Amino acid sequence: MCRHVAVPFGPAGSLMSQRPSSPGRIGPRPATPALRRGRAGVQPGGGEACLRDLDLHELTVAPDTIAQRVADAFDTSPDLPGAIVASTVGDAGESPKAAGPFGLISRTRFLEQLGRPFGVEVFLKRPVKVMLEHVGIEPMVLAAHCGIQEAAEAALARPHESFHEPIVVADAFATGRPGLLDIHTLLVAQSGLLAAAADTIRRQKAAAEAASVAKSEFLANMSHEIRTPLTAILGFAENLLDPDVPPEERRAATKTVLRNGEHLLEVINDILDLSKIEAGKVEIERIACGPARVIADVISIMRVRADAKGLDLRFSFGSPIPSSVVSDPTRLRQVLINLLGNAIKFTEAGSVELRTSYGLDGPETLRFEVIDTGIGLTDGQMAKLFEAFSQADSSTTRQYGGTGLGLAICRRLARMLGGDVTARSRYGEGSTFTVRVEAPLAAGARLLDDPRGALGSAEEPAVFAPAGGLDCRILLAEDSPDNQMLIAGFLRKSGAQVDVCENGEQAVEFALLRERERRPFDVVLMDMQMPVLDGYDATRRLRAQGFPRPVIALTANAMGADRERCLAVGCSDYATKPIRRRHLIEQITAAVRGGPPADPPPAPVTTAPADADRPDELPVFDVDHAMERVAGEAEILADIGALFLEHCDGWLDDLSTALREGRLADARRAAHTLKNSADNVGGRKLNELAYGLETSVEAGREAELLERRDAVAAALAEFKPRLVEHLATLETPSA
Repeated sequence: MCRHVAVPFGPAGSLMSQRPSSPGRIGPRPATPALRRGRAGVQPGGGEACLRDLDLHELTVAPDTIAQRVADAFDTSPDLPGAIVASTVGDAGESPKAAGPFGLISRTRFLEQLGRPFGVEVFLKRPVKVMLEHVGIEPMVLAAHCGIQEAAEAALARPHESFHEPIVVADAFATGRPGLLDIHTLLVAQSGLLAAAADTIRRQKAAAEAASVAKSEFLANMSHEIRTPLTAILGFAENLLDPDVPPEERRAATKTVLRNGEHLLEVINDILDLSKIEAGKVEIERIACGPARVIADVISIMRVRADAKGLDLRFSFGSPIPSSVVSDPTRLRQVLINLLGNAIKFTEAGSVELRTSYGLDGPETLRFEVIDTGIGLTDGQMAKLFEAFSQADSSTTRQYGGTGLGLAICRRLARMLGGDVTARSRYGEGSTFTVRVEAPLAAGARLLDDPRGALGSAEEPAVFAPAGGLDCRILLAEDSPDNQMLIAGFLRKSGAQVDVCENGEQAVEFALLRERERRPFDVVLMDMQMPVLDGYDATRRLRAQGFPRPVIALTANAMGADRERCLAVGCSDYATKPIRRRHLIEQITAAVRGGPPADPPPAPVTTAPADADRPDELPVFDVDHAMERVAGEAEILADIGALFLEHCDGWLDDLSTALREGRLADARRAAHTLKNSADNVGGRKLNELAYGLETSVEAGREAELLERRDAVAAALAEFKPRLVEHLATLETPSA
């Protein structure tokens, strides 16, 4: 601890260059430039700053020094805060004895004394000790190694009458002499420390917030990637429980389950692989494997995705390829599937090529190049391309999906295989990702001039399970058409009578109307996130008006707090998406019979909405997105697409009329309907423009509404023929 200490400054004679009979040293000593103002807080050599590092002054005089000399020193050095008055004891020829501080007179006190009546006559011609006797304030003495913050706290704790007095710093200089520290210099240094600390806190907070945002975005993206195939798997697997399903529909459902199961497995593997890689628990095999066979497997797997988008998937060879090399075929296949999957995902038209060569980058180096004609990348996007949990930007996640783990895993695995993954790209023209791995020839291997012989295929498994039944009247409040179709469909097949509405306002009106007509619903299934009026407020209104029937919440939020929130607004039970058909039927049965709620099954992770994209960068018609919305079922897309074409012009007319008449709530509802419906049938550009219009209506930005309406109308006119063309292909029977 640094405290006010009344101890000798140093050995005798260290405070003065002359003996007591001499006037002593008068004038400031050059300040030590170890730490200038504005740099307080850290020493140049590292460590915490202390008093020795600040700008210190030196003026030491003997008690018998004439005050005029001190006045001259103050005139010569305007920044000099005061003078130390010190004495030594010892006669000529004797060894010096210990010396102690005699006192301190500050510039302020000195001038105050001279300003008194007859002050000049009384003090200026006399020894400075005479003036010191009238001042009578004990100086604060601190050690030179005392920290700035601690010194400032001690100085600020002094009595009011000595608050502005300079501080004596013992052993301030290499000679052992004390120094004088102005209180203002100390406080400025303290403020520098506080500013540095505040800057550190700000930077740490920004880093923590950035990490939190990255984590939230990753969880949102990951939950979307998991829940999308899981919804299709559970929904269409339970379709197979119905013994009346025709064979063609059963086979289509089985394919859908298989396709989405494979995708779900990829996502889970990505997450687990990155965790294992970062923990150092991934082991790389070194076994004999055929590069041609690996290539054939990868091309076979990716061919379906490329064909679905109408892309030309090619493979070529830039040199003869070994029949067998020593590597890890599983990890190599994983890297190539990931890179080809990305290339297909981000390419709307043209081709994707896998080019393989051997020995061009070294005698035992295998090179794979994945070349696409896709959207390409900017320099800024390239800079963070291989970071975990990141994609090119947030709009990429919204448009194309993905966890942002793939490229990070690819690079780590390639490096574990003795190589790397690099990329080059031109925005709007395409990208090339190059994988290089160490691959020495296996025993007995030979170079193949034409390694195109290896092809593979996979059989599709079948799925079957028993079904259940219901006998009740249900109101389903759900704004998503595909969820309406899926949930209402299996409930009706289970024996229930199901009516559907698309927002909470309609649910309240419909449920209360049936109560008045004495034809009540037995249970209400309430989606909690809907336009116009969400499920929370809708349930509150129903309970406020005495609605006595069970209300089961449907939500993608799986946290316990959300369950409590649903129950708090009056919901009787709670079901998470993706909907587990058997469990929902059990919940409905228990609710209708008045029994306790069924225990919920494990629920998926919640999803957060993504940021809006720039509409001009979005495809007019995104086939992949449309098929994802209907879980890969072309028949469902045909039905939803036909409904969209039937109603879209009416939605646009409703939107225009509402804007013209100033009915903003109706305009927002129409824009929201058009937005969601376009999203369900792959109209990405139209979806984003309608979203922008909806947002402008909500914000009350009336000046831009007509312009945005015109953009929506133009996008709709552009989208309709593309949708019609695609639906025509779905109606064409296969050979």
